[in-house]
Amino acid sequence: MTTEREQILDLQQFLPYSLTNIAMQMSEQFSELYQQQFNLTVPQWRVIANLAQYGECSAKELCDMAQMDKSTVSRAVKSLLSRELIVAKANPTDKRASLLSLSAGGIALHEQIVPLANEWQARLVSGLDSQALQQFMDTLSTLSAQLNKNV
Repeated sequence: MTTEREQILDLQQFLPYSLTNIAMQMSEQFSELYQQQFNLTVPQWRVIANLAQYGECSAKELCDMAQMDKSTVSRAVKSLLSRELIVAKANPTDKRASLLSLSAGGIALHEQIVPLANEWQARLVSGLDSQALQQFMDTLSTLSAQLNKNV
């Protein structure tokens, strides 16, 4: 027989809850940096960062890589196109979709943000030694692999 207390989920010990909270805090704090200085939204930054990391791709591929829904990516892409931070060209293998990539301005913007992002992350993890940080990153990779198995 379980007690009433055993049926209460301890949110501070529930991994999805803890990870969501810390991810939201990190996103909020880091986004202040690029929102104020570069007038970018979180989805716009994620599009730029993914295009910089992975190169030319379709909006659908961006949705998958950045784990964002289609409408969010569409709005971000539209805004970034109007600001000439990304460019679109015809996709030779799929006439319905465009291939997106960073423009020269988008590359320059990304290059301005990267050092700030690295400095921000260094401050975030300054309380961890390199071994603890590596162990944490390894744990995140293990959890990601488990999730990809559809736990």
